[in-house]
Amino acid sequence: MRRQLPWLAAVILPFTAGASAYIALTPNDPMPLRPPASRHASIEMAPPAAPELPPSEPSSAVPTLSESAKREIEQREHALAAELAKMWTTNPDQLVNVVDDASRNAPVSPSVSMLLAIAHAETNGQILDVSEAGAVGLAQATPIAIRQENMFDDGKMFVTADYLTGSRAYIMKKPLGDADTIASLVVARDTPATRQHAKRLLDSAFALRREGVDELSLLEMFAGKHYAEAINDADQHNLSVLRRLSTLLKHGSRAQLRVFRDKTRREYRALKQTQVVTWARYQYDLIAKRDRMLEQHFGESAKRIWKERPYVAGEYLGDALDVRFSARKQAAFLVRHLERKAQEAKKLAGDEGNVNEMTAALYNGGSHNVKRMLAGLIVSLPETQRYMKKVPATARRLELAAGTYDVSHERTLR
Repeated sequence: MRRQLPWLAAVILPFTAGASAYIALTPNDPMPLRPPASRHASIEMAPPAAPELPPSEPSSAVPTLSESAKREIEQREHALAAELAKMWTTNPDQLVNVVDDASRNAPVSPSVSMLLAIAHAETNGQILDVSEAGAVGLAQATPIAIRQENMFDDGKMFVTADYLTGSRAYIMKKPLGDADTIASLVVARDTPATRQHAKRLLDSAFALRREGVDELSLLEMFAGKHYAEAINDADQHNLSVLRRLSTLLKHGSRAQLRVFRDKTRREYRALKQTQVVTWARYQYDLIAKRDRMLEQHFGESAKRIWKERPYVAGEYLGDALDVRFSARKQAAFLVRHLERKAQEAKKLAGDEGNVNEMTAALYNGGSHNVKRMLAGLIVSLPETQRYMKKVPATARRLELAAGTYDVSHERTLR
């Protein structure tokens, strides 16, 4: 065995030395091997077609747009009703629902918050209420207002001779009240400055003399042929009264103005008494007929019916007695009439006025009163002035509760 070692060393050692030399001369980063070029390398191969998948189905966990909108509406209505409930509103859920439906179905509508604020201020949700002024229902509509908005159609409306007489007295007494106010200024203090102020007010009285008179013509369908004649006679009398006052302010004495004032005041108070008495009779008659019809139809006491089922009772009365008892029709009327008042308010309020406040004032006091107040012919309208503050405040409260209040709107409202 030992004899073979020199021979192995002679063979293996040269081979090992050559291998080491080769490795030492080889670079550390050998060039990567490349596949041989193909003759078809320039031809791009199309990727295999993806397998056709079955049509997708909507997930029940993702609501559709209509479902999402409906959910938002329901959430908003619930928030509004909850806030109205805090304000001692009767049947707030039904009130919100019927007003919101009317608003969404109208081509043009005021905000739901303003509509609900008006409804709340008028009746607190007592939709079968009848006021001492002959106003009825959710929006406290008068026969004249219903006719203005073409909401009468072929329906029924309870209008009596008492209501017609009271309405005529209510409107036709206004110029006499203006004359009383103007003459009283000079009677209290007769100075050149007072007479000049009285003359300016008289110009406004002439301009507003027929405010509301033309609206009385909407009641002629319920009246006899002498109704329009009586209105015309009263209008001519008012014109002569204002002309007489104009003459006295220029040439009359303080004593003559006092005599004129006292006579005019008696006429004014007589018409006001006529208005109050006849409208009160109308109110009692309508309430009595309302309750009698409810008891005959439902077989229960009227008090229980309009406490437990006012909306059902209202739709029955709306068809059988007076359209103003129907909450659904009253809500549609409210949308139209409040929009009319909003347009009037924009003209009266001007750039610096609060449109919402003026809208509320017009809804409550009527243009004949509000315009006289702005002109200085009426010193104050306490009920209307409280109303015009309360309604916008209630609207803002409802918007905050529903999460729809936009602070940026404050500037546009002023």
